[in-house]
Amino acid sequence: MAFDGLLMHQLSSELQTLLVGGRIDKVFQPEKDELTINIRGNLGNQNLFISVDSSMPFITCISDRKENPQAPPMFCMLMRKHLTGGKIHAVEQIDYERVFVFTIESKNELGDPEMKKLIVEIMGKHSNIILTKEDFTIIDSIKRITPDMSRVRSILPGLEYTFLETEKISFSKSNSEIIAHLKKHANTQKLYKSFYENIQGFSPLASKWLCRRLNLDPSMAFDALVDADYARMGAFFDELRIPTNQDGKGYVYYDHQENAKMIYYMDNMDPLLVSHSYPTLIRAVEKFYLRTNRENKMHQRTQSLKKLVAQRIERYTTKLAKQELELIDAENADDARKIGDLILSNIYAISKGMNRIDLLDYYVDPPVMRQIELDTRLEPSENAQLHFKKYNKLKNALLELTRQIEDTRADVVYLENVLTHLEHSEDMKLVDEIKDELIGQGYIKGRPQKKAHKTAKLSYKKYQSSSGFEIWVGKSSLQNDLITTKLASNKDMWLHTKDIPGSHVLIRTGGSTPDEQTLYEAAMIAAFYSKARESSNVPVDYTLIKNVSKPSGAKPGMVIYVGNKTLYVTPKHEMIESLEIPQKH
Repeated sequence: MAFDGLLMHQLSSELQTLLVGGRIDKVFQPEKDELTINIRGNLGNQNLFISVDSSMPFITCISDRKENPQAPPMFCMLMRKHLTGGKIHAVEQIDYERVFVFTIESKNELGDPEMKKLIVEIMGKHSNIILTKEDFTIIDSIKRITPDMSRVRSILPGLEYTFLETEKISFSKSNSEIIAHLKKHANTQKLYKSFYENIQGFSPLASKWLCRRLNLDPSMAFDALVDADYARMGAFFDELRIPTNQDGKGYVYYDHQENAKMIYYMDNMDPLLVSHSYPTLIRAVEKFYLRTNRENKMHQRTQSLKKLVAQRIERYTTKLAKQELELIDAENADDARKIGDLILSNIYAISKGMNRIDLLDYYVDPPVMRQIELDTRLEPSENAQLHFKKYNKLKNALLELTRQIEDTRADVVYLENVLTHLEHSEDMKLVDEIKDELIGQGYIKGRPQKKAHKTAKLSYKKYQSSSGFEIWVGKSSLQNDLITTKLASNKDMWLHTKDIPGSHVLIRTGGSTPDEQTLYEAAMIAAFYSKARESSNVPVDYTLIKNVSKPSGAKPGMVIYVGNKTLYVTPKHEMIESLEIPQKH
């Protein structure tokens, strides 16, 4: 993903423009390893977001706030105490390392001004947020590092903060100095490794880009270069130092399925991916990281619930298979009656103690001889009654099994829809709503939260088609019920993936007929909020809402519909996101 020192160097310039001179209004801690700092600046209010999640650390300004816990954690309270009302004097990067230092002037308990340092380290699993005094005495950190955890450096209150030492040369040095350093230290290293192992700020991505621009094999030895290569190398170093005042300097790279794969501040970093440009690197970072960050957090927090639902699906699927086998036996009930009739018709030829007899089966045309098993302990008439009793039992079982199979299939379909909603959930309020729903339906044990589902009406997703039609999406079974059975009017258009778990989607027509583009966009949204999100040519049924009905006693989100037509679409993430109507906070 290449959140390297070069990218952070460009990002620091944008953050300086937006944040320096601004005052800190509020501080939140959405997760144990995240901070959101609201800043009132000269260029408008900004939400500085910092994540030091070991799997995906990043820093940027975001346009939308993340959900915050009701009770702020201790580190958040400490940050509020020291930083609220503080003025940002500087945003600096330490050389080309992945370290930002925010210098903030705030007031102490006596009301006197004092300087603080907010240090953000974006270093993979070692990422951290550290608050220090002006002299770098540590006040506290979001991750405390004890001597047992690291022999290199401890991060604890009262200790002096020290920057990590490096033997790499700064990319701020002249090209001749950098090349001289490489000649001295790279030796027989592979070319692309020689860059990121010896120059500050370089990542494998930037190193491979440089090899490609030099038209040299990345795996060749560095000492195989000639003078002409060094001259061209300096020119490309300058290109990597591209000025930060150009438009479109943030790029998100997508594969052909429109899945975001990486981010950088320059175009053409990977010829195998398609890049989309953004007017600022800050917006590109937000675009790439924030959604992925939310998805990762939601995956972690919903994993146990999803596992529980998956287990229930497996249990009901196994139960369904067993019931269907029993149904096959029950469907042969009439054969038991026929055997009983054959025994009675030939009772004169049967005597107690016989274990089988061959009889002419006149129920088939032409009649054939059929071997019938007998119970040696029973009289001939008792053998016949045995099969009649079996017939009556199977006939009753046929009716009961048919009902049970319908119920079990409904359980499987419902739970598969719930699992799909959980996979696509975007906030914990929705997850809590789904959990309460499962408790209410008796699938899991527990006590529903107070005020359950009262936010359902407010939390369904809204989009607007290119032609101006509103498109609503249910994000849970209860929300599906809400928009389909309570909020829709008869002339609205209803969509759902064909035979695939997913959300109910509603086009609010206002009595008008939606155009083909609106139908296509709504169908893409329906496919996106389904189990087939990553598939192509997804079948989506659509029909007027008046053709959709909810059977009496059906589970949440379960409906039947008629008069439908089908569209085949491939979800395009970028197009769908461009249609979203931002939610109000």
